[in-house]
Amino acid sequence: MTPGCPTETDTSALFQRFPHLRKIELLWGSRECRNFIFALMTDTRGGGRQGFPPEHAMTIMKLLMEHDFNYPQFEHGGHDGRWGDDRR
Repeated sequence: MTPGCPTETDTSALFQRFPHLRKIELLWGSRECRNFIFALMTDTRGGGRQGFPPEHAMTIMKLLMEHDFNYPQFEHGGHDGRWGDDRR
């Protein structure tokens, strides 16, 4: 775990290379964090995104998986997938 970071995933190399991604630490545990991490893995620029180096892409994927595991209420638009469980 990176000191001061709320995740189990080691983010030290990711944050060193991409300091602006420290935003994840501030948002951790929220729907906004889940959306931010997911957006990092999605090309929203019509093919204009270069993508992350493989080791950093893997860290981002691990962060998404960890967030989904710890905060399943934010996965899939906030619905946990069970039928008949609509708590809106």
